[in-house]
Amino acid sequence: MRLLATIIVVLAVGFLGVIGYYWMRDGSLQSAGREMDQNLAGIDRTTQPLQDSLGQVGESVKESVDNATDGDDRT
Repeated sequence: MRLLATIIVVLAVGFLGVIGYYWMRDGSLQSAGREMDQNLAGIDRTTQPLQDSLGQVGESVKESVDNATDGDDRT
């Protein structure tokens, strides 16, 4: 429990530090939030190939389960 609380506190302090930096630099929380959104969108673009691959794996698994449970004894 103590480890979980420590992790949450570290993440919260880190988030507040990053937002505080952008707030001081840009002058408002609205522009700081916009900047954070743009930065996080960049992270999403770099993981897009992985997301696509995992989506294909999920669809293949779903298709296999559907084929196995469709009542056809040949599958």
